[in-house]
Amino acid sequence: MESSNNPIKLTDPVKGIYDYWRSLPRCKGLPMKSILDPIGIPSEFLPHIFLVQLEYNPFSALVRLQGTYLNYSLGQHFTDKYVDESTFGDSAATILASYEEAATKRMAYVSQEEVHSASQQRIMIEAIHLPMVDDVGDVKFIFGALSRLSGSDRVDQEFRGHHWEVKSRSQIA
Repeated sequence: MESSNNPIKLTDPVKGIYDYWRSLPRCKGLPMKSILDPIGIPSEFLPHIFLVQLEYNPFSALVRLQGTYLNYSLGQHFTDKYVDESTFGDSAATILASYEEAATKRMAYVSQEEVHSASQQRIMIEAIHLPMVDDVGDVKFIFGALSRLSGSDRVDQEFRGHHWEVKSRSQIA
């Protein structure tokens, strides 16, 4: 696993989900979403996962599933909501562009993102974004995981992020 410049050291949840994704059967080079099985995912990583369904013409992304880490630690309750300004603020366009690029180029990537709360708290998170295909090989999903890198003193504190800023993004192979 490397970016174009430096080796990437991933947090345990992000690496665990990446390894699981790599183990799945493939169609046209990418894992098939129909094979995704939560029972096969190590239980310690389940709270960190998310699944986004992609729609085209126009491009949009609907959050289909998110783990309890996102719901309760980050205060993000986005299941069945679209990635837009109401959910991700000004960062929505950047996030959607990244999803669209991952889908079009059929590539996985890791990002470091800063989440800001209404009370001006900030935390840095690491996120992995893994394209998945339907049964004919079209990219229709982004599967991934989030993990806290730094920030708020209490890891178990409900954070309630209101703005996301993508700080860096690296393709992984």
